[in-house]
Amino acid sequence: MNGSWASFPADLVAAIFAAALAFTAGLVYPAIPKSRQALHVRHFWGKGALEQDFTISYGAFLDSRLLEPLPPKLRYVKNYHDGRRVQFVGPWELVAALAELRSASYILNALSKHRKEPISVVVDEDAFKNMSRTVISLGSSLSNEITDLIMREPNNAFFEFVHDAETTYIKDKRTGRAFRGFEEPVKKDVGIVLKIENLRFPGHFFFVCAGLGEWGTSGASWYLANKWRDLDREFKGGFGLVIEVAWGCDQSAHRIFPLPPEKGTIFKRGYARLRNLSNLFLKGTPAEN
Repeated sequence: MNGSWASFPADLVAAIFAAALAFTAGLVYPAIPKSRQALHVRHFWGKGALEQDFTISYGAFLDSRLLEPLPPKLRYVKNYHDGRRVQFVGPWELVAALAELRSASYILNALSKHRKEPISVVVDEDAFKNMSRTVISLGSSLSNEITDLIMREPNNAFFEFVHDAETTYIKDKRTGRAFRGFEEPVKKDVGIVLKIENLRFPGHFFFVCAGLGEWGTSGASWYLANKWRDLDREFKGGFGLVIEVAWGCDQSAHRIFPLPPEKGTIFKRGYARLRNLSNLFLKGTPAEN
């Protein structure tokens, strides 16, 4: 009995310590998954992905009829499901394509769950006012000036849009291979997903989702929004992908260049590196002469 009472203070301290440890673990453990998710988001999208240093830029352009000496008053037409057709004046300034709206919605839905603050979506002219952040540029260099800037960056070793007299196509800078859309027998749109470092502001990135047509742009954006975790595991830094998409169906977007690794390839590479390191450790490093 005396022995039990003698150990009582130590037992009490141990019990208090164990209770405190359990209480702390109960507070910390639920936050661990969120912390891991935040780490992955920042690693792939840039250090400002969860703060204000992150924006989506869309291209806007002018109706060419406004450049005529006497532009028509009613320049736009709305078709209703009941057969009505209504003409109206419409905007006299810049307009944006429907593809950019679809594209922005995919990115917003993918990242909003990880952020407390809303993501800014701005026209390319306004995006130039602050480049000290991660920028996702939607649309090709013909309609989006930010895309034009990113494609001309010195660390873009992946793709370029080539415009000749007859058509526009995507060219792989490393191999010279050309990717053209809307070709027989099944006409499909083609787009790119590009990620490079923002050289002016380290820790931030430039992304481009752009197609030869509107479905190439929105299909590339859908692919990025839904496959970014896989891409984060596959690529350590920048990358460039060519995406093919059926007309009218962004969810049909799939990667055609470079081809994705086979399932289990990334794990096998990691396992092979680990095995090599283990062998090196067991055998020892060769003595220097």
